[in-house]
Amino acid sequence: MTMIAVCGLVGCSIGVCLGTSGLFYNAVSADLGISKGSISSTYTITAMASAFSGLFISRILRNEKNLKPLIIAGVFLAVGGAVLMAFSNHLFMLYACSVIRGAGAGLLSFVLATAVINQWFLEKNGVMVSIAMSFSGLPGVLLSGMFTGIIDSRGWRTGYLAVAAVMIVFCLPALLYPIRLKPSMVNMEPYGYEAYIKYKEEHPDKAVVIQSSEHIDHHSAEIVLTLLMTIMVYIIAGLMQHLPSLAASIGLSAASGALMVSFASAANIVSKLLYGAVNEKAGPFKTSGAYALISAAAMAVMLTVHQPLVMAVSSFVFGFTFANSSTAISIIVRKVFGMEQYTRIYPLMSFAGSSANAFSVGLLGFMYDLTGTYATVLLMCIGMQAIVLLCTARLSKYAK
Repeated sequence: MTMIAVCGLVGCSIGVCLGTSGLFYNAVSADLGISKGSISSTYTITAMASAFSGLFISRILRNEKNLKPLIIAGVFLAVGGAVLMAFSNHLFMLYACSVIRGAGAGLLSFVLATAVINQWFLEKNGVMVSIAMSFSGLPGVLLSGMFTGIIDSRGWRTGYLAVAAVMIVFCLPALLYPIRLKPSMVNMEPYGYEAYIKYKEEHPDKAVVIQSSEHIDHHSAEIVLTLLMTIMVYIIAGLMQHLPSLAASIGLSAASGALMVSFASAANIVSKLLYGAVNEKAGPFKTSGAYALISAAAMAVMLTVHQPLVMAVSSFVFGFTFANSSTAISIIVRKVFGMEQYTRIYPLMSFAGSSANAFSVGLLGFMYDLTGTYATVLLMCIGMQAIVLLCTARLSKYAK
């Protein structure tokens, strides 16, 4: 039940709260007479507020009893912000509400989810993280059509109320179930605890995932490499928002652009589910390196073959990068820094990644405006994937 609750929180905070933002741009812009660029900034504001509030989770959870109040506060802010957006009449109000819903979403998203999963699962941890992370893309695939229909038929204000209602539904398991941060609080042991004890007895000289130094050197090679990888993968993920424009720039129809987005959205789910299984066999460094490599190859195909079906399939393969921008970072931080430092370092990486993602759409758009072609954007993203590949190879040397 704990996993169901965690998956629901991720689905609410990322999949619904952030994932549906783009559906409202046209309707809100037309109704309030505000430019689409100004309306699209609500996503950036929400993402930044989410990244900032996530920094406080590790401090709040130092008291293990704060988990339920934290969830209640996050749901209240995230849902309340969405409701208030339905009654906004000015750009300033939309921005203020975006801060509120973003702050709530940040308290419920990846940092909280992985903090709980790491305590409950010593074995199959990567699989469980992958399952939870996949819920960040699931609502976008399954519910976008429903929300679009509501916006078209009943207006964007009703659409925001529908979003708020669905967010509550996703959070119900965490609100109703007596979820605990640690299994010991309900007289249980983490999954795989016996195997962990056996490993500890057989390898007393080796570091294990819950052992770690309290000191963090923020200038260490591990920190720098992990931070660099995080920023790169989150910027690359921003290319998805440009897929319709990329299709139009090479003469493809709007339907082809929509198909590319659908294929990439499907990969957002599939790649994360597969990551956990592959990680169990090959480890996170080889898995992330392979994902970076095939994603780069897909973008290379986009540069050269402009057939609609090929572009759609390439978009799906490109979408494997989404696993690196969520699931992989969590698992790699845990593998490199250990459990104790995880609670300090992962929130910082999440903040850096979310901040990079918030500005990535604008950055990639600026590159297109500067050069007049998406070929430059694709080449830049391929270069970033090469950096990711190098980072994973180097980080594997520091694994505990």
